[in-house]
Amino acid sequence: MVMATTQQQPVQQIQQLQSTNPVEVYSALRTIKNAIIGSNAKKTLYYQLQIIPHVSSLLALDDTDVQIRVQATTIVSSLAHKGEDVAQQLVDGGVMEALIGQVMPGTDAALMEASERALNALLGYKATRMGAEEHTHTMVPYLLSIITEAKESPRMFEMRMHARVELAVLILEKLCVTEARQFTVANTGAMDLLAPLLQRGYPRLQVATLRAFAALSYENMEISRALATVAHDGRMFPQLVAELARHSDADVRLHACLCLANLSRMRALGDARAVLTVAVPALAKLLRGSDVPRLQVIEALGYLCHEDAEIQMAAKNAGAVSDLVAILAEIESQDGADFVDHARNVQETRAVFLALGTIVSAGEECRMRAVESHAMAHLVRALGHSDDGVKAAACLCTQYIVRSVPICRTHVPESGLLRPLLALVRSSATSVQEKATAALINLLPDFSPLRADALKEGVVDVLAQLVESEHVTIRRNALWGLRNLLVGTDDDTRRQIIEHVGIARLSTLAQTGDKAVREQAAGVLQNVTAENEVGAQAVFDALGAPQVVKLLQTLLASEDSAVTVHALYLANNIAVRERSLCELIVGDRELLQTIVDYARSPVSEAAIGALWCINSIASHRADGDSDSSEPRFLAQLEAQNVQSVLETLLGDPGLCLGVRDRVKSCLDYFSSPAI
Repeated sequence: MVMATTQQQPVQQIQQLQSTNPVEVYSALRTIKNAIIGSNAKKTLYYQLQIIPHVSSLLALDDTDVQIRVQATTIVSSLAHKGEDVAQQLVDGGVMEALIGQVMPGTDAALMEASERALNALLGYKATRMGAEEHTHTMVPYLLSIITEAKESPRMFEMRMHARVELAVLILEKLCVTEARQFTVANTGAMDLLAPLLQRGYPRLQVATLRAFAALSYENMEISRALATVAHDGRMFPQLVAELARHSDADVRLHACLCLANLSRMRALGDARAVLTVAVPALAKLLRGSDVPRLQVIEALGYLCHEDAEIQMAAKNAGAVSDLVAILAEIESQDGADFVDHARNVQETRAVFLALGTIVSAGEECRMRAVESHAMAHLVRALGHSDDGVKAAACLCTQYIVRSVPICRTHVPESGLLRPLLALVRSSATSVQEKATAALINLLPDFSPLRADALKEGVVDVLAQLVESEHVTIRRNALWGLRNLLVGTDDDTRRQIIEHVGIARLSTLAQTGDKAVREQAAGVLQNVTAENEVGAQAVFDALGAPQVVKLLQTLLASEDSAVTVHALYLANNIAVRERSLCELIVGDRELLQTIVDYARSPVSEAAIGALWCINSIASHRADGDSDSSEPRFLAQLEAQNVQSVLETLLGDPGLCLGVRDRVKSCLDYFSSPAI
């Protein structure tokens, strides 16, 4: 009987919220508030009893009593901490508008404070932050007024005042989720107003301020550079933040490093010493501690090291590579154990592989340190992980490590990497397949010991199927892998690729669709015909002479220099073979003129490709293989003023050495050389 009464109480309290008696409504709200604070089970219970529409209605009414509003607002704040779905439902119910109305001037102080806390809780999720667009212009001036008022108040040094300023700064940080909102905040003078808070000596307020600066400058070059010029008390902002990166409080150090990372990524730091000597060692040290969430440290380190070889080397020298691998070992040792936060371990594992991949992406020394720290064994095991995010991150890390020729030749073959990687290439989520195919590319060049094993495992058939993928990145990667396979391969493999993929399909892909796919398809056609007797004839057999000429004309007209370079070498590969094939190129005056024009290209690779093609055309002799006879196609070349073009190029003092050498080689074929 007692149990039944206990179960009925929440229902009765919800019903009581509809009472016309304010005292009963207040009493019910106060009881509910006390029940749900600190109890996720109670939050769930009242959420299921549809409390959100009731509190939303109470806050929406203009004549609702202040004390009732305080209780309802506190309930909103507590419910918002339950999760993004609940917070979004509160926003959809109009709670955000009511809360903003409750922080306007003249509002009761207790209600204002409760509303500020509720706003901070509601904006704790990406979806609700993105949905606050229409309220940004209202909230930003109000939040900055709190900071201004506190700055001018004799109570500035009181803890209560600091707590309110901290809350205002945290809300400001949450609003900076788009570039437009970053500029909205920055253009109100927020940077100059926030800078003094870094020196207040209260770690919680310093952390909040650093978070606001990090959100304000994230991926925003203009604001980052403006921020680097902000000064306070005779010191520039980067100097202030570098000092905080040495702070005794670990949370302050972490967020100071995040600010420095943002400025570094946007090239806003004129001097990188603050990053190399302060931020990197600080983050490496935080990796080994437990004072701050390790996941944040790992992500910050990876972000800081992105596309900067000098910072990557500094991270390696600070021991970060070994420490990251040690974290993987620690997490793996907890597999299957009780009382372990496995969800957090999955997040950390994913973050470690991403950070490790970033650090090893450019430098050979960093890659060798990862391998020497036994990263390969962890990578191979991660390829079989149950979480797609971990598998994708492990593939990315693999892609960067196996860029190293020495590692690919020595450590990779004995690691057992190939089969689990191919399994992901064959069948996995799109996000994983994209990263797996990118990693596979680096295992297929002619120097890789795993190429032969990959061929035995049916890699040609796998890649040929992926060429038809609806996902552009996977299609591009598959073509790239085939392109690598064709370098230095035997005729059997070449025929297999031609049969499985098809010359006609490659021709279509090279001429239409995504730019990256066109480039790789043109590269495959170039490599199919390179240094062999099979490829060029296969192209003509599949397409016919008119379509081959049209293909070359289309590719040479591309605005993408990479495509035109492939086309020039494709033309060269055709021209250098049989005279009958060369005649098809020479016989089209427009095509030949285009090739000659590319000899004057400012892109050295294109110029060299065109000169190779001219060289191959000129190499055919009128009397077969007789070196004493004139070039077979001399008349056609003279009609295009090729000799004059070559002599002009040779007289250019600024001509690069590679182009100059090729020009000299071409001139050797003419009867009246200019040298």
